[in-house]
Amino acid sequence: MSYFRIIEDLIKNARGPPPLEGVKVVEFSHYILGPNIPRLLAQLGAEVIKIEPPPRGDRWKYASMWGGKGFYKGMRIDYLYLNSNKYFVGIDFRKEEGRKLVVELAKRADVFVENMEPGTLDRYGLGYLQLREVNPRLIYVSASGYGNWGPLSRLPSYDIIGQAESGVIDTTGWEDGVNEAYRLPDYPGDWLPSTMAVSAIIAALIYRERAGRGQYIDLSQAASMQRFMYHFTYMSLTGSRLKRSGFIDPSAYVSGVFKTADGRFAAIAAMTERQYDALAEAVPGLRGMRDARDPDSLWRKYEAVRAWASGRTLGELLEFGKRAGVPVQPVLNDKEVLDDPWRAERGSVLRIRDRLYGEIVVPGPIVKMSETPLAVRWVARPVGYHNKLVLARKLGLPAAEVERLEREGVVGYWDGQLGNMPPPGWNAEDDPVFRGERDEVGP
Repeated sequence: MSYFRIIEDLIKNARGPPPLEGVKVVEFSHYILGPNIPRLLAQLGAEVIKIEPPPRGDRWKYASMWGGKGFYKGMRIDYLYLNSNKYFVGIDFRKEEGRKLVVELAKRADVFVENMEPGTLDRYGLGYLQLREVNPRLIYVSASGYGNWGPLSRLPSYDIIGQAESGVIDTTGWEDGVNEAYRLPDYPGDWLPSTMAVSAIIAALIYRERAGRGQYIDLSQAASMQRFMYHFTYMSLTGSRLKRSGFIDPSAYVSGVFKTADGRFAAIAAMTERQYDALAEAVPGLRGMRDARDPDSLWRKYEAVRAWASGRTLGELLEFGKRAGVPVQPVLNDKEVLDDPWRAERGSVLRIRDRLYGEIVVPGPIVKMSETPLAVRWVARPVGYHNKLVLARKLGLPAAEVERLEREGVVGYWDGQLGNMPPPGWNAEDDPVFRGERDEVGP
């Protein structure tokens, strides 16, 4: 048996507890940047309680997508997996009793995540300095556009703002005066910073084991996006800006996305000398240009490969890549990604059977671990869906007290609008989790 097969079997048969089992997280966030932080922690095994002010809660669930087509069984599609593995509690923190409930949950928590407008939770007694008094071991994460202090801290920010202000958009497109400055799709200004936050949280948990105390983590969307770019360093050392290069990677001998004879697109990258020489054997005009250092050589190489690729089908290019040892891959569309057997085998495209929403396809956990498996166990729920479960099991409130809090509007539920409702046909009387009689998983 090969080494790689042994590793594969270890990962597939991992049966240990999740790596963050026992870690408790309270979330007070909306849109993508904030909610993705606890989502990743939940995949690692943390228990996440998402607090929302009823009845609307997280605003992202209502946002229209492509003319209102981005909803499934009453919920926004990406909201379903963006908020997977969480418990949903509707608490009006503007009321004193609501704030007391949040404080009680924070007392029991290891991590508190929020991406409200800076200063909002402080005004209600739920900021870091206030919660630190009742839980010195609490790790408190604030995610915002520009950080929680300084002259820009009160400015609102979203993905496109973070991309623009960090300089990311200025690096996109081509130097042709027409196809300039594109927004990168699918919200990298939210996904990337939130992933960085998870690294900081895990580091803070390790530090807490040594020091015995928590800490405050401040995350800036604009600063985070800037961190994976080196353009400003180039500017500081050379006094000039890097040119836009479109599909071309200026660090490669030659690279790009090329249209094929059958109307498809293929990505080709020669990063090593051997790969370039193999490509030059097939592409007229590449020989003799491998070590060219002038900026225009990038474009001459690109044009040579573009002309060559345009006369070949995608299948022919893929076959060439395998034969010559040159990285060549198709540009896949959504359907091809969905149906890709390699992604299904790896769990990158994951089919789960959710108790409420039935079979649903979600992005699987990114990493594979040989001892401590990660999982997507259920998808999002409407505002307040787990009220009874959390208030009774986590805070020990009797049923009569929960009913009183409901009557007085301290805790509440969804509004029934598109994006914030259970699936069609749902019946509260037939749902033991909603009634607080059992958990989403286990007894």
